[in-house]
Amino acid sequence: MTPRPLRTPMTVAVLGLLAERARHVYDMRLEMRERGHDRTLKIKNASFYDVLPRLVGAGLVTQGETVREGARPERTVYHITVAGRARLRDWLRELFDGPEGDTSGFTVALMFMFALPRTEVIALLERRAERTERHVGETGQALDAAARNGVGPVFLADHAFPLALRRAELDWLRAFAAQLRDPATTWPDPESPKRDVR
Repeated sequence: MTPRPLRTPMTVAVLGLLAERARHVYDMRLEMRERGHDRTLKIKNASFYDVLPRLVGAGLVTQGETVREGARPERTVYHITVAGRARLRDWLRELFDGPEGDTSGFTVALMFMFALPRTEVIALLERRAERTERHVGETGQALDAAARNGVGPVFLADHAFPLALRRAELDWLRAFAAQLRDPATTWPDPESPKRDVR
């Protein structure tokens, strides 16, 4: 049986959350729900209990202390390792540079982009914008040529619709990179001291 890939949206999310601070599963679930990540990633309870042993086995996460609040059950706190931080940064770079039209991986990268330096994220966004601009230009030219050759819009709609989405993505990438270049936009420090686990 082929082993499952270690990098999945869920493993990236777990490492991203642990890069902020040590957490137990309930805290991770709560944080993801508050941020709306559960809707994007379609998280189930079992997802954490599947992902965490794999990350521990890979040396990216360690199990720490157990905590108990009131009558609640004991909860194991997990910590990201130095190797886990490095792997998270590598995975985020890969997701930013993902294949044409892959918005799901890119969305996960955006969720935890602050694990990278701001200047690097700006450069990654600009690189993605350049690729998107080339794609938009080439596809637009091909559609224009097809239309000039008598191909009707009914037969081009399946290409025109994704092109409209890519144009919107390009506009957003440029605008967001400009926002990040603005000194008034704050950038979280993932390695600064965080509040205790809830």
